[in-house]
Amino acid sequence: MPGFVQILREFVQAEIHGIYTVTFVRVEEVNDGRRAVVSLKSDSDILIDNVPIASPFARSGAGMITPVARGDEGFVLHAQEPLDDQIQERGEQPAGSDLRFQLEDAVLLPLVWLDEDDVPNHETGEFQVAIQEDGSVLRMLPDGRVRVEHASGKVIAMDADGSVTLGDEAAAAAVLNADAELEYKDTQPDGSTATKTVDVVDPGTSDVDAS
Repeated sequence: MPGFVQILREFVQAEIHGIYTVTFVRVEEVNDGRRAVVSLKSDSDILIDNVPIASPFARSGAGMITPVARGDEGFVLHAQEPLDDQIQERGEQPAGSDLRFQLEDAVLLPLVWLDEDDVPNHETGEFQVAIQEDGSVLRMLPDGRVRVEHASGKVIAMDADGSVTLGDEAAAAAVLNADAELEYKDTQPDGSTATKTVDVVDPGTSDVDAS
């Protein structure tokens, strides 16, 4: 009996070792932005093909596209049931097999900050999307500020009070709004001047460089 128990224990342990739930992987290839080929970080010779890429927001015709690329690192979740039938269409789908937690039934969760990575500069509580070091950056801050920063140095910025500026921050003036008022000098026939104001009726502009 003790020998049987030991054999049974070893069998169970072997089965457990064969169950994949979460695995650290590297991206080898990306196909059409929704599938990837990944390799195990612990063994680059083991490849998992046709892995769906997860998104925080995904539905037909809408969602968040994550710019996953070769060399990126993340996790794959191994589904309890085979994915082949589950990811074809929305709605209830019966499991097509009794197999569980197979290596190939994986969904990629991109990405993971590694200890050696440079994290973009950010403020506490900030939501930021930075495509690359020399690319554009979208920043939303808890106090209401919103910024779109271009590599050229030009910025579309909305302050906490709702005022907006466009262009070079060192020289940009606030964008006119419906409450704006212009002040100008009116020269009289006798050469004297008077300061007058005019209300802005249409604050819109098609000039993207206006500030």
